[in-house]
Amino acid sequence: TSLAAASAAAAADTDLGPDSQVRPPTPRQHDQLGGSLARRGMIRYVYLMVDMTDAARQPDYKPRRHEFAVEAAKTFANQFLAENPLAEIGLGILRAGTAEVRMLLGSSGEEFVEQLITAAAEGPRGRMSVSSALQRAISGLGDTPPYGTREVLLFFASITTADPAEAPLESMAVSLRKHRIRVSVVSMSPEMYALKQVCTATGGSYSVALNSSHFREILHGHLAAPVCTADALVPKLVRMGFPRQVIEAAIPAACACHLKPQVRLFVCPQCDARVCRVPGRCPTCELPLASATLIARGFRQLLPPAPFEPLVASASTSAPASTTSGSDRRCCGCQLPLGVGSECLQCNNHFCKSCDDFIHSMLRQCPGCLESSARQVSVT
Repeated sequence: TSLAAASAAAAADTDLGPDSQVRPPTPRQHDQLGGSLARRGMIRYVYLMVDMTDAARQPDYKPRRHEFAVEAAKTFANQFLAENPLAEIGLGILRAGTAEVRMLLGSSGEEFVEQLITAAAEGPRGRMSVSSALQRAISGLGDTPPYGTREVLLFFASITTADPAEAPLESMAVSLRKHRIRVSVVSMSPEMYALKQVCTATGGSYSVALNSSHFREILHGHLAAPVCTADALVPKLVRMGFPRQVIEAAIPAACACHLKPQVRLFVCPQCDARVCRVPGRCPTCELPLASATLIARGFRQLLPPAPFEPLVASASTSAPASTTSGSDRRCCGCQLPLGVGSECLQCNNHFCKSCDDFIHSMLRQCPGCLESSARQVSVT
């Protein structure tokens, strides 16, 4: 079937060595392969929990699981905020039988990385307590607005958990479902049955990575918003503010969020408080602050372009004359000579593999289709 073919294609695109296995497509790959329409949330609240227990000292992920997980968390946070501009992410550290929230929900990738580096400098120690991590996540996500998705993503390295007797792991699923929190795990160790049951009960996923490449591939699948069930999201109109930008070139003014002097500030339209970055939440009146560009970019992530059709080397071209000249085919994106590429079925333009990947993973729009639309508007 089409899903089986998608699994084979996904495995073929990533070099995982001789032990690679055919895996199901990620949500992003399923959408690009023409999957059925699904309801996804534009506004996401995610807590990233990183395992820094003694299990992270193992050297099977180079140089150690600890350093590998820290670098993967940095990359994931930056990509997550870039592809989900209206989302917020928090950081939790699992160490010595406790869960410490190092960063509350926010939209600053720089602050996330700074807090992660500070926590990683203390090194891995102690045992894992999954129940403590989930309790921290419930307290952090329980008061978030009901129109956003609530998610917990665990970077897991342990194979055991030492939970308090009054809060066993098996009893956490009921509370998580009550608060509509989805739990997902990306593990470097074999599967833990009790935690897998919690993930299944909350609608999340439990993935065991084969190696470092597979670990990154699984993380990439969590960048796209998960499918929302009927009771996982409460749709409503969201009141947002569109702040105006001011430049304090002569005398820098302090922002209300960090109380640090800033040259460029954004003024909240409701209370006139000044913040240093958008998107975010006004620290004075709690109004979500955004811009039309960020909302458009967030909406575009939910509507990926249709997959391009692979080109056959000997096939005759049907692309516009601007991209081909006889047998000399050129990529519509980078304008370099085209060997093996793909064709957009909407505008019939050809693209190389690099431009194809960039369009479907980052740009999320076909430049050939945009050019065709602009021509039609100019003609009319």
